[in-house]
Amino acid sequence: MISRGAPPPRPGRNDPCPCGSGRKYKHCCEVADRTAALPAAALPPMTGPSADAELHAAIRLFETGRTKEATAAFERVVRLAPERASAHYNLGLALYRVGRFGRAAEALDRAVALKPTYADAFYHLGLALERLGRPLEAIGAFRRAVSIKPKMASALYALGLLLSVHGRRADSIAAYRRAASAAPETSHGRLSKAQVLMAEERYGEAEASLRRTIALEPAAATAHWLLATLLGESGRFEEADALYRRAIELDPAEAGIYRSYLASRKLTEGDRPLVAQMEALLQRGTFVDAQRAGLLFAIAKGHDDLGDLAEAMRRFDEANALARQSLPFDRGAHHRRIDAIIAGFTPDLLAHADRMGAADERPLMILGMPRSGTTLVEQIMSSHPAVAGGGELDFWNTRAGSLDSSDMAGAALGAVRELAAAYRRELDRVSPSASRITDKNPYNFLWIGLIRLAFPQARIIHCQRNPVDTCLSIYTTLFSTPTDYKSDRGDLTFYYREYLRLMDHWRRVLPPGAILDAPYEAIIAEPEVWSRKLVEFAGLDWDPACLRPQDNRRAIRTASLWQARQPINNSSVGRWRRYEPWLGELRDLLPETG
Repeated sequence: MISRGAPPPRPGRNDPCPCGSGRKYKHCCEVADRTAALPAAALPPMTGPSADAELHAAIRLFETGRTKEATAAFERVVRLAPERASAHYNLGLALYRVGRFGRAAEALDRAVALKPTYADAFYHLGLALERLGRPLEAIGAFRRAVSIKPKMASALYALGLLLSVHGRRADSIAAYRRAASAAPETSHGRLSKAQVLMAEERYGEAEASLRRTIALEPAAATAHWLLATLLGESGRFEEADALYRRAIELDPAEAGIYRSYLASRKLTEGDRPLVAQMEALLQRGTFVDAQRAGLLFAIAKGHDDLGDLAEAMRRFDEANALARQSLPFDRGAHHRRIDAIIAGFTPDLLAHADRMGAADERPLMILGMPRSGTTLVEQIMSSHPAVAGGGELDFWNTRAGSLDSSDMAGAALGAVRELAAAYRRELDRVSPSASRITDKNPYNFLWIGLIRLAFPQARIIHCQRNPVDTCLSIYTTLFSTPTDYKSDRGDLTFYYREYLRLMDHWRRVLPPGAILDAPYEAIIAEPEVWSRKLVEFAGLDWDPACLRPQDNRRAIRTASLWQARQPINNSSVGRWRRYEPWLGELRDLLPETG
């Protein structure tokens, strides 16, 4: 669940300028990007001596770093030439550079309304909307930009990032491919190529490509960040550490770098200056809610590592409050959704599974609540030579979520063969030869009935963990995919109980032994006993490699990427006790209180 999302990089000085002018970056917008100034060459001339005078005055103010005065001057240019799309565009760029993303979006929106073919205005509108935490609108703006200029690599790269974050893997890769093909020797093109290679799990080639990019552009913070993320996901934490620190040196105001960095390591006392640096950035930085929340999660995680629990929880609460504003949870709608699943997947329907589904033993479903031990179980299982690790495939959430909830049974019966064929293609993509292939998307617990219809021979491992430890870990983790229920203790408690209700239903309607409950605490206490039990349930012969999950070199892209590389230990068992004064509604999930 960790995102590889990084902002589009600045181009190389000899690259084509992303504004679409056709000129080299060093002769066009480089000054704007470095000093928040806009070069005169990039601005179409205005009619009228007053407008021209204001325009050139604004440029001079930007070039000397007087950003507030310059922005006001660009406002005057717009008033003098209100029907000129370029006037609104330049104002939008100026506002974006000084962090006024809401006003920037308004100005850029006006520019594209006046000139619907303004590709670079659509691109920068997308950047502003992304900063405002409006990703779907940003995707639309980037799509408009590339529909006007199909080879606009900057917009294609930004589009690929957002599509990836929102689980649209195939569309994301397609955007990256187009960017790499359109501008192979530019920053956007090279980074797009690396993104494609990583998506295809060609990690060695991706690493080589990123190292070449850094050699060509030593000051490219995004390339350092992306390579650090790749190495961290592969367990090469020392190398990643140096790259993260270099990325921070190059772009100390980019909050996302800190967030990724802290996910890849546990801080020690010597790292207190890093926490202080993040705190200072929070105070002086210009962030909209989404970016501020991400930085707050990183700061809170740092305080947690250092044992400053009260301060950690204060920051976790602030971060979640921001997240809750943009993504509220509808308890009633979720309750009705669980009702529909329970009503639709009856014992009679599931009795037809053996006659309807695909005869394929490969699916090894590892599911449960997030932060319940799914990554650990997948590490154990994918250490077996006959098992390929698929990670968190979004197949069932995407496909099943589109079924008609008013007639769940009918929709499932009509779609099951198509779903089985499509999922088998997904498994083939992960590995054409493995005997078992893991899918550890935790939310597959919602779709156990549909999975059973499509694959009656699928093994289902249900990961369980102390409910308060589970929910506290969810509350204190920033996931790459927006999650509506996680940011409020009461919502979390409600969601957890609905999950238990649905799991009770699956146990009632499926044959005994169809689901293996895997308690996290038991696995930690007796790793060999449980590793053998898991392997036996998967229908495989025992292999001792399953006792060394920390040595498994497969990439891990979840919030557990650092923990999963450590030898099995009990450091996370009973973590809730450290935070007992701040449990709130989560206390209702403690066994002694029901």
